[in-house]
Amino acid sequence: MFQAFDATEQVTFSLDPFLSKAGNDASDIPFGILQCRTNCHMRLNDRDLTLKKGDIALISSTVPITLSVLPTDRQDRPAFVDAHLFLLPITMNSGMGPNSLIDSLVQNRNNAHIVFRRINHDLTNGYCDQLERLATTTPRDNLLDYQQSVLAGLLLTELSRSDLDAMMIIESDFPENDLRRTPAARQEALILNYIMANISHVSMTAAAAHFGYDTNYFSRLARRLFGKTFSEQVRFIRMNQAKKLLELSSQSINGIAAGLGYRNVATFDHNFKAFTGLTPSEYRESAAREQ
Repeated sequence: MFQAFDATEQVTFSLDPFLSKAGNDASDIPFGILQCRTNCHMRLNDRDLTLKKGDIALISSTVPITLSVLPTDRQDRPAFVDAHLFLLPITMNSGMGPNSLIDSLVQNRNNAHIVFRRINHDLTNGYCDQLERLATTTPRDNLLDYQQSVLAGLLLTELSRSDLDAMMIIESDFPENDLRRTPAARQEALILNYIMANISHVSMTAAAAHFGYDTNYFSRLARRLFGKTFSEQVRFIRMNQAKKLLELSSQSINGIAAGLGYRNVATFDHNFKAFTGLTPSEYRESAAREQ
């Protein structure tokens, strides 16, 4: 199934057309590939994501997904949603390259997604263009469906080639949680994903318990993975999230601070200025002038 979105307002879509056809023992798993052709905002599994032109989001979701326009103050840059969605049943035993997170997502029946940004757009756009041609070719036959499945596997292999360098880790929601059975190279991604999902109340004690580790051991693991303490990493993520929200939303500074876990807005102001050199108000004004 292929769907093109080209709208100046919010659009909502669902993976239900395939979910309703896949039984518990089905060999093919409903799976969505979203190609972003303009900057847009996505609401997925109670999380708000900012997608940029060229991003590809891999989605497994049992709930509706919303795309909406990112507002712009530039009259020469009209705001609209332009995205292509491919709903493809990917065979569970098909090879996806070296990326075990993609393989886990493909085989996942729950809500999860991975966002890819730093990718070779010439290749990924070429694969998506060809997927569109195959999806819109009529009359349909089993050979066309097979070609789509093979081409989708090649696209996922290309995304796997970039691995963690291309993943927008704090924008993703991985289906894996077991650090003990995860290669060391992916442990950082899973911990960052947990931090982002619990950003308003995250603590090292809770994180250690979530992953089944002693607090002291988990503290040493975080320092080894991030090159900084767990608290310093949390602050780094909070500051980057604050920058994005100040740039792309009209949410109040107090609301942003509270959503990121700051009970005292003065503490948020102090940390933000130490991180960026500007107060939150100054940063928002500067970002508005540059749009």
